[in-house]
Amino acid sequence: MADALIEEHDRSDPEPLRSHVRADVCIVGGGFTGLWTAIELKTRDPRIDVTLIEAGLCGCGASGTNAGMLMNLWPKLPSLVSAGGKDEAVDVARASVEAIEHIRRFCAEHGIDAQIQSNGWLWASNNSSQDGAWRDTLAMAADYSDNPFIELDEEEATRLAGAPARGGVLDPTCVGLHPARLARGLMRNAESLGVHVHEHTPMTGLRREHAATTVTTTFGSVRAGSVVLAINAWCNQFPELRSHLVTTASDNLVVRPRHPLKNGPLANVSDSGRLLDYWRPLSNGDLLFGKAGLGLGWGVRGTSTLFRAAPRPERLLAQMARTVPDLRGAELLSSWRAPVEYSLSSLPFFGEITGFPGVYFGTGYSGDGIGPSVIGAQILAGLATRSTDGMTTSFLTRAPSGRGLPPEPFRYLGGQLVKTAMLRRDRKQDQEARIDRPTSLIARIDPTSFLG
Repeated sequence: MADALIEEHDRSDPEPLRSHVRADVCIVGGGFTGLWTAIELKTRDPRIDVTLIEAGLCGCGASGTNAGMLMNLWPKLPSLVSAGGKDEAVDVARASVEAIEHIRRFCAEHGIDAQIQSNGWLWASNNSSQDGAWRDTLAMAADYSDNPFIELDEEEATRLAGAPARGGVLDPTCVGLHPARLARGLMRNAESLGVHVHEHTPMTGLRREHAATTVTTTFGSVRAGSVVLAINAWCNQFPELRSHLVTTASDNLVVRPRHPLKNGPLANVSDSGRLLDYWRPLSNGDLLFGKAGLGLGWGVRGTSTLFRAAPRPERLLAQMARTVPDLRGAELLSSWRAPVEYSLSSLPFFGEITGFPGVYFGTGYSGDGIGPSVIGAQILAGLATRSTDGMTTSFLTRAPSGRGLPPEPFRYLGGQLVKTAMLRRDRKQDQEARIDRPTSLIARIDPTSFLG
């Protein structure tokens, strides 16, 4: 975000909403989902009056603070099939590939310099426990000639990863990009279409009255026929959604090698661990490294408390040096922790808030939201305008089935126990060492076991 905002030095400081206004649709949240929804609404019908409010700056949440891997949903094909059946699952997977192309075209057509790198995504194995982690997905995808997967041997996977890899799968349709530059570019485009954008305007309440909903803010309000809550991880404020979400966090850092790398990473890379490592080259020669699942949120305030500086960057640097040895001794430029909402199905879901007719939500991107947010925006724009076209009737408009996660304090305490066991298991697996039985048993507990 700091990098993206440098180029806005001539932009006046945004003013919060300080009046009571009306709109056809009020969107809460200025990240990818909210901004794409606003653009989708105005593209469908320029006459729709859209007001978007954002608690901070557009893109300052997970949209502007992720690793910048623009991916499709083909790697989640087993989850897609489980949730929606084969035909709908493949439709969604194909739509997620088209979403990548949509973002490419949109940036080119509207002059958004998102620093897009067409270098694909590598799903790699870092140790023997990760070997063949993609086997079931590839077997299921083999029925479709347009699946994007290319299986690689150890030599080629190592070359693309810039690190020791035992094998992998390449998806050449995926790209790397600068997420905050994309978010800020979307905001400017939304404004050019006539969307009323108010930053520094947090929602303080929802009030249903006379066939409309009033969104109250610190200094004003928006009364609208439809409201879209594009707040992602912050959806855990609603009990009906919180039971389907695990609020965790990923730690990220950007480093600069002290010497030119002989064999640096050539692709966006993720390993196959449960709390995965991921890394990618940036357009200026720096590199990003991150690890998922290091933080865990408590209750409804968990999301906000997880959004901060990485608490132990030295541990992350050590993990980076073990995973990508050529980066040992690299200069640390920045580090941060960002919240991630994982749904029990690992898939995003959308719908209407119970008790608030006309108030719609989107959440559950599970760490892969840049591309799928385009699909989410199409769904939310359809719901907000009472349309039944596209995917507004798909399985993505149903919450994950099952009994949901337990309440606090059991969720937090149990989650900490499982997370610690998973980290200990990961370290042992990286060392190809024996894992003690208690660690193995606890680490097997998976939030998806709460699905029906």
